[in-house]
Amino acid sequence: MGMQPMKAAGERRRVPVSIVCVYNDGDVLGSCLRRSIDAQADTAPQTELLAVDNRENRFTTAGAALNHGVREARNDVVVFVHQDVVLHSLVALEEAAVELLAAPGIGIMGAVGIDADDRIIGRIRDRIVQIGEPAPRPRDVETLDEVLLMTARQQALDEPISEDPLLAWHAYGVEYALRMRRAGRRAVARDIPLTHNSLSTNLAKLDLAHRHVADAYPELVPIHTTCGTVRKDDATTTAQQGLRRFRSARIWWGESHVARGVHRISPESEKVFADIRMLIDDALEIGGKRALRVLDLDPEATADHAEDLVRFDRPFAIAAADVDAAREAIASREDDELIFLAGLTDESQSVLSPFGGQPHVLGNSHSTGRWALIGATADELRSLWPSRRNRPLPGFA
Repeated sequence: MGMQPMKAAGERRRVPVSIVCVYNDGDVLGSCLRRSIDAQADTAPQTELLAVDNRENRFTTAGAALNHGVREARNDVVVFVHQDVVLHSLVALEEAAVELLAAPGIGIMGAVGIDADDRIIGRIRDRIVQIGEPAPRPRDVETLDEVLLMTARQQALDEPISEDPLLAWHAYGVEYALRMRRAGRRAVARDIPLTHNSLSTNLAKLDLAHRHVADAYPELVPIHTTCGTVRKDDATTTAQQGLRRFRSARIWWGESHVARGVHRISPESEKVFADIRMLIDDALEIGGKRALRVLDLDPEATADHAEDLVRFDRPFAIAAADVDAAREAIASREDDELIFLAGLTDESQSVLSPFGGQPHVLGNSHSTGRWALIGATADELRSLWPSRRNRPLPGFA
């Protein structure tokens, strides 16, 4: 305990951390979190991984497993991370730990959260696209996503993660953020480079966990979370219904406005509105593709590389790319490979269109920004975007 922050010449201060992960799939842990930590071991030699094995259901809640890890930790800061996370920079993680310790008013810090205006704060890669507003320094949020959380080890010993069975494997980070805020401490999000290779296979009883936190913290309702807004009860007033319809229409109008520009550049390309994060595995299945390659055209994504990942037994890789690299990848694409271009802009679309004459679909949504899928057409994947809401408003494109 009590390790002093490390600092080499020209570097920012950082402290080693104890990364605690409860896992139930050794292959997922090995291909994501453990491999990314092992690959950077020489950059952060005192940071440790405490992998809590729950393959035989030793622990009945995430809180019980994570609290066990806290008791085993050696460092002053503990970081709770999901097994399907790829950490891109242990150095950045240790720098964030310094900021946590330097601000005693912070009760909990995470890689991504949501604020009172329903804005996602903290830049991470969720499956295949980057989401969230940048937070190079800690920004206050209402709640935090459980993908990555950190706090001082002593605080976690004194005020452990909830082991309430109603929370089980969901919303324990949400509850902890609310607990800190009730106590007058801050819940903050701060950029920590990572890819969450989520398969979205464990959503059972999420609604019960949300209902529990609403009952436990009535003064903080409505509670914004990255999985939706939690209200006092299930009743929805006419005014609330109207507001939701208005917000949905406003989003549709905004997406249609973007589609107009997309159409102007690529008039022959098929266009859809879809949160592609949730559909990419179905697109691979329907299209009969064996592999997925993600190329991120965002110039700030240069550090976010992830090779040799797997999604439902299909190889999956992510790399930053400029338009020249993207053009080469498209030209060399195998027939059974799907290429996903993230971070598409007017400039990159203008240069790459018509995408080597290959089958493709252009898309966007307010959640993911603009994207292109190379290797399949919108018509082939018609079942993924069946409604009017998946197309621009009449007259926009």
